Order: sequence, then structure tokens, then C-alpha cells
Amino acid sequence: ETADAKNKIQIHLAKTLQEIFQTEMTIESIKKAIKDKSAFLKVAQTRLDERTRRPNIELCRDMAQLRLVNEVYEVDDTIQTLQQRLRDAEDTLQSLVHTKATLEHDLAVKANSLYIDQEKCMSMRKTFPNTLRLVGF
Repeated sequence: ETADAKNKIQIHLAKTLQEIFQTEMTIESIKKAIKDKSAFLKVAQTRLDERTRRPNIELCRDMAQLRLVNEVYEVDDTIQTLQQRLRDAEDTLQSLVHTKATLEHDLAVKANSLYIDQEKCMSMRKTFPNTLRLVGF
């Protein structure tokens, strides 16, 4: 039973390690997307700022102005969504790392139990008389 439990823990640990790897890759892709969107947001904000500070031109609310404002809001909203996904992914990663540590501890306990049973106790058990001998046959 202990060996079966140890095998199940090893399988669960392998799955957890795979999930950790996938989560780390997801975090990296989200960080890259945030970086890319941040650069795009800076460009949109610069365009909007330049448009609102044009010298000798009256400030107006035309379609170009409204589109720039809308674009800045949309990109900022996208970045906020990505940052929330990043926080969620990092929380998931922390949970997986905690699960991994727990599984590794359980695996070490099972391995130690098997070692004690097979290496230390088995030699003593071999010297004990079997039940037939004890009964008198």
C-alpha cells in the first residue's frame, strides 16, 4: 500500500511540475503582452497629448480626437485585464509550488517508510520463525 501511495504521489508530482512549467510560460507570455501593450499605450497617449497641445490651433472634439481618447481607454483597459490575469497566474503558481513542496515531503516520507520496512525490518523478519513452526508442525 505504501509503494502504491508512493507511485501515486510521484505521478501527481509529475503532473504538478508540468502545470508549474505551463504556468511559468503563461506568466512570461502575459508579461510580454503587457510590455507590448504598454509601448502601444505610450504612443497613443503621446499622440493624444500632441493633439491637445497644438499651438495656434483651437482645441476641438472631432472624430480623430474621440478615436484617440477611445483608443487610449481601450488599450489601458486591456493592460488592466492583462495585469489581473498576471496576478491570477502568479497566485496559481504560488499554489502549485506549495503543492509541489507538500508532495515532495510526502514522497520523502513514503520513501523513508519503504526503506525502513524493506532494509531495516526485513532482515529481522527473516529470522522470525514462520507460523507453521510456531504452531508445531
